Formats: sequence, structure tokens, C-alpha cells
Amino acid sequence: MIPVPDPNPILYACVAHGTTILAELSSAEAGGGDDDLPLGHAAGCLATVPRFHRHYSHTAGGRIYAFLMAEPLVFFAIADEAVLGKPRALLFLRRLRDAFSSSAVRRRRTAVGGDGSDPLPHLCLQEDFLPELRRLVQSVPSQDEEPSPPSPCLPPPAASPRPSDSDEDQKVKEKKGGKGKRKMVISVVNRDVVDSDPGNGGSKSVQKVWRQHVRTIILIDLVVCCFLLGVWVSICRGFECITN
Repeated sequence: MIPVPDPNPILYACVAHGTTILAELSSAEAGGGDDDLPLGHAAGCLATVPRFHRHYSHTAGGRIYAFLMAEPLVFFAIADEAVLGKPRALLFLRRLRDAFSSSAVRRRRTAVGGDGSDPLPHLCLQEDFLPELRRLVQSVPSQDEEPSPPSPCLPPPAASPRPSDSDEDQKVKEKKGGKGKRKMVISVVNRDVVDSDPGNGGSKSVQKVWRQHVRTIILIDLVVCCFLLGVWVSICRGFECITN
């Protein structure tokens, strides 16, 4: 195992194909220079990986043993429970999985193991993946560190309230009631139809229109009478017809 120079909440991390470790990195306990993990401890943990799980973790002796399965690969880490916590340990494994899925490492893995069904040599990707694995381990935040505050976002504009079904029904009833109150007034002269609403001064306007029609009829009658009188006077040459 290759030790990390500074203490880190990630005590051990590796990428394995089944029980074969492809790349690994260990971290010494805080204040110590040597790794106290027993030899073959990681291989023993990988041999007990539960089947039919995407991820799995358990705590023993103040340490978190976290697994992230992506068949046929297993991403495994041992972390300090007091410093890191289970959620951040699983987050570290997801970042480890994403980094391992990069094109360079994938090409190297294909060249070494073919289609992935053949057994791979122990630590066959150690040289290629060690720098990225070291970077991920050293960039792991502790549980006490606060995440960066999210950027403030403006609340969405309030939508205009839609009328309820009861309001729409009430409007329909009012329209129907208003139509029932209207009257149809037929003009005597030109048979025009006047639509009036008695609730808004309609009766007064009807009376006014009716008076105007009556005046018009009387005026027309006077004009006709005067015209006939003029014709009669012109034919009789005055009032000679009466005197004769």
C-alpha cells in the first residue's frame, strides 16, 4: 500500500474487479506515519461484499466501510466516522467511480483485460490511476466543514388566480338572468328593434324614442296634408270649386 503523507479522513480507498484490487491508496491514522490496517484487510472486506446492492456501508470500531458496486467493479473505502460520516463517504465513492470512468483509464483497462470478462492482474492500473486517486483522497472535506451556500434565486412570479368553478357558474347565471330582463321594443315607423335594459334607465330611453317617433309621424302627416291642399288649390284655382 502507498501511504498518503498527511492525515486524511479516508484511511483507505481502492478500485477492484471482483476481489482483485486494480488501484489502491492508504492513509495513515491522524498523528501516525504508518498505516495500521492489517495486511490483506481490504481483500477480506472485498470478499464479503453483499450481492444485489448498489451501495453498502457499515460501521465498526469508529470506521466506516463503504462499498459502491458497478458490475464488475467495486469501489471501496475505509473512512473515519467521526471526521467524515457515511453520506460523505458514499459521495467520495461516487466521485471515485466517475473519475475511474474517464476515457484514459477505460482504454487502459480494455487493453489490459480485454472485454472485462478475463481476470485482471493485481494493481494493473496503479500507475495510471494513482495520481487521480491521490487527488480525490486529499480533496475530501471533513464532516465539520460547511458546504458553500447556494446562490440566491428569485421566487417565481405569482400566477394570476384562476376563477373557480363556482365563480364561473355565477357569471353564467347572471348573464342568463340579464338576457331574460331585456325587452324587445318594435318601432311603429321603421320597425327597428331597440334592445333596452330596464334596469339601467331603459324605460326612459324607450319613452324618449317613442315620443320622437310620434312627433315624426305628426310632422309627416302635416306635410302630406299641406301637399294635398296645395294640389287641390292649384286644380280648383283657389276656392272657385267651393263657390260654384
